[in-house]
Amino acid sequence: MDRRDFLKVFAASAAFSMIKPLGAMAGEKINRPIRIGFIGTGNRGTYGVITAMSRNNNVELYALADLFRDRIDKVLPHLNNLNKAKGLPNIAEKNIYVGKNAYKELLKDDNVDAVVIATPAYAHPFIFEAAVKAHKHVYCEKPAAPDAYGALRMIKAAQGVKDRSLVMGFQVRHSSAYDEMIRRVHNGDIGKIVAAQLYYNSGGGAGKKPAVEDDEFRIRHHFQYLELSGGTYNDQAIHVMDICREVLKANPIYAVGHSSRKGVKCEYGNFNTNYQVLYKYPEDINVMVQQTSVGSASGGVVARFFGEKGTAEAKYDGGVFITGENKWDSGVKNALGDADPNKGKSFIDSIISGNYINQIEAGCNSTLMAILGREAAAKGEKLTWDELIKSKQRYGNQPDLSKF
Repeated sequence: MDRRDFLKVFAASAAFSMIKPLGAMAGEKINRPIRIGFIGTGNRGTYGVITAMSRNNNVELYALADLFRDRIDKVLPHLNNLNKAKGLPNIAEKNIYVGKNAYKELLKDDNVDAVVIATPAYAHPFIFEAAVKAHKHVYCEKPAAPDAYGALRMIKAAQGVKDRSLVMGFQVRHSSAYDEMIRRVHNGDIGKIVAAQLYYNSGGGAGKKPAVEDDEFRIRHHFQYLELSGGTYNDQAIHVMDICREVLKANPIYAVGHSSRKGVKCEYGNFNTNYQVLYKYPEDINVMVQQTSVGSASGGVVARFFGEKGTAEAKYDGGVFITGENKWDSGVKNALGDADPNKGKSFIDSIISGNYINQIEAGCNSTLMAILGREAAAKGEKLTWDELIKSKQRYGNQPDLSKF
């Protein structure tokens, strides 16, 4: 079949599927929507990831999978409206999967080109591993896992994969303002980096202790449980740690720190509300991370890098700029304004173009940086990167999915 005949056949049917990952051939653009399978239909995945991905890219929301039917029913009208706005059909009932095997059934569908994994973090490693084996393009929300074992499992699953795109949902690195700041730092605008300060301070929620604290309850309230989410440090402060790793181009050597549950308003769960962690990086660079999840008011999200020629500073809601010898200002106050659209576009464009990207090791190392600090704080003593990796730290007491 020559090139012209191939393109005619390819465009003839939206139901056409390939055993190999969907991508461009000889630089040609794909001329149909990328069919997305959405696994874990929670609020963040639905109203953050999937919504931005649909509105800014040529995609069709094609299949859904979740443990709980009520979660799907809650978001289904919104997802169908996203398709409708683009002249695409509603998600077919036959493409909706519920229960313990839901993700497995979705991954069997050859019509699904790519999957978005937005489940609680404890499920990321085994679903990601299955998606890679099913030869799907994968967008997995951060963090990689609640424990080192899960993060290392994901690294292993993604190792050497070059024939499809595998990405992790760190939206901050896709902000145009943050990206330009990092480029300027790497260009030497602040000189040799001496130290960094990272802050992620947000409000904390409240909740009454349930009559039955079973696996279903824990899954529905996974952020409050270390073994399911990794805790607030792993879920929130990880964003600024990911930027730190992008700037310093390295993993930390060790961490020391403290944490507590002081100020907690939630009567269930085992997460801590505040962390103070110090990291030692190569070249004798000191990094301080503060994270709180207390009260009703946010205290700001900041990444600040001190160099011999100046300081680079990035705030979620206060601008991104450089002071010192090489002054620069991004001119934006909402630094995350284009982050969500950009990260989805990067993923979909890589599939359409065939210029595949594999960001899993980087995303897992940012997760491991968070885990290193959390575990050092829990132990109250220095913990090295090598010790953490060697330990393969692993949580028990994770949900038994055979019940669902």
